[in-house]
Amino acid sequence: MNILIYTDSDLDGAGSALLLKWYFKQAKDLVIVETGESILASNFKSREGTHDHFDKIFILDLSLTKDIIPYIDKEKVIVIDHHADHYDLKDYYKNAKVLIEPGTSCVNLICKLFKKKLTLSESQKTLIEYIDSYDSFNFKNKEPLKLNAIFNCYNRPKVEKFIEAFDKGFREYTLFEKNSINLHFKKLKDQIKNAELYKGKIKDYDVVATFADYAINEVARYFINVHKAEIGIVVNKKAKVVSFRRAKQSKVDVSILAKTLCDGGGSVAAAGGRLTEKFGELTKQFKIC
Repeated sequence: MNILIYTDSDLDGAGSALLLKWYFKQAKDLVIVETGESILASNFKSREGTHDHFDKIFILDLSLTKDIIPYIDKEKVIVIDHHADHYDLKDYYKNAKVLIEPGTSCVNLICKLFKKKLTLSESQKTLIEYIDSYDSFNFKNKEPLKLNAIFNCYNRPKVEKFIEAFDKGFREYTLFEKNSINLHFKKLKDQIKNAELYKGKIKDYDVVATFADYAINEVARYFINVHKAEIGIVVNKKAKVVSFRRAKQSKVDVSILAKTLCDGGGSVAAAGGRLTEKFGELTKQFKIC
């Protein structure tokens, strides 16, 4: 069997592709393409001439819009994703097999879907648990943060390098990886130290907001915890992107906020969208700390 995988260029996307590599360990040919929502259609089209070679074509951890869906809605395509906004578009698919279910991460969903035939070692289970923790913004220790730091230190193809490094599951870090982790946390500390912080409310939820262009999850988590907020907002002025994160104990669905305020989406715990006038109007009520 020959397998082609298009996966998101982040830690969850890498973990999702790695899970399928473990699952299809007998595959004759398994090719992984690192991509993103905005470039999937062009990536898919550029490789269409090779698609006949593959028995199954997977699209993982990509929250697609109704404009992109027609480009990839083909026979042999299997779409696996956990984003709530993508789930709302399931009916737009006519030909592909759609396995979309809102949840904590794509790795968690794949484990659920393939649990009867997916046998993992303890080190593999640990790695997937850490990736799920990072993507769901639910950190029990620093290992998920360290793994993401390692992933971000790679040059492209990041997914391919991560899979090669952790093909056997979680393990002790190399000296290079330890240095990458230290550099990551130093940059994070500097960014937090120099951040402007704002406080406000969205409905009855306490919100903290700041500007950052690096380690968005970690920045949001830090300020949410320190100020005991329910929602953290991080604005990347360079990319004109807004990211929403919720506190571990909060029940708010931040994907709704991203969709309503920023024409975006995501999962219940982590979402984002573009910087809009509607978002700007809302945050005028926020006060600098």
